[in-house]
Amino acid sequence: MISLKQKLVTVATTLTLGCGFTFSITPASAASNETSTNHISLSSFEKQQQTHFRGYVVSVDSNYMTIVDTPTMEKALLYQENWWDLVNKNKILLVPVLDNTSYTIGDKLDVYFKAMTMSLPPIVMSPIVENVIE
Repeated sequence: MISLKQKLVTVATTLTLGCGFTFSITPASAASNETSTNHISLSSFEKQQQTHFRGYVVSVDSNYMTIVDTPTMEKALLYQENWWDLVNKNKILLVPVLDNTSYTIGDKLDVYFKAMTMSLPPIVMSPIVENVIE
């Protein structure tokens, strides 16, 4: 018959081996000894090239500004109310207005973005907006 001491030794050995195998497989922290470059996965959003769009501001409200890609500011202002022709030619964008920036109608801007919505006109996401100085 197995004594109490033998049972305790068996249980302790089983727990030690079981926990040892389990915990050795799982890393103790988020940091690993392997180089992090092996584990970097880029989403398709991050792999996309930035798109460049240059145009004139034709309207600004508290959330978005409308930018039209035309050769001159005067031509852009002609499309201010009737912009469906430009939507079909991919010549118009809605750009979110950031809190710390102010733009006025007629400003010429460069907009760089990685993605846009499928709405009409499209809304850019995470834009980088720069004034064009001529």
